[in-house]
Amino acid sequence: DDRGFVSEGTADNVFIVKNGVIYTPPRASGALPGITRARVMRLAEELGYKVVEKDITPAELWTADEVFLTGTAAGIVPVTKIAGRVVGDGKPGPITRKLMERFKQLLGDPLEGVKIF
Repeated sequence: DDRGFVSEGTADNVFIVKNGVIYTPPRASGALPGITRARVMRLAEELGYKVVEKDITPAELWTADEVFLTGTAAGIVPVTKIAGRVVGDGKPGPITRKLMERFKQLLGDPLEGVKIF
């Protein structure tokens, strides 16, 4: 953003994990409002993770243990490399994977389609 913080992706919200705590920029700092962001934050808390809304610097993004994006169309997307820098060990991290698994359980299998009636 214009203050030097990371506030969002092109159409997704940004989350980082550091030492087991999940951080995401606050809406007041430019995070996109949305159902998916709110649901992922609640889901993380339900799974026992602390979620903190705070401004995130580029340095915090580059040194995070895990980074993931959320969005309506994308769901939860792990980030393994940013501008040539490897995030964590270069693979989706354990917290991101756990959130993705639980989120998928809540939504159901997209290959089976949506059952309306």
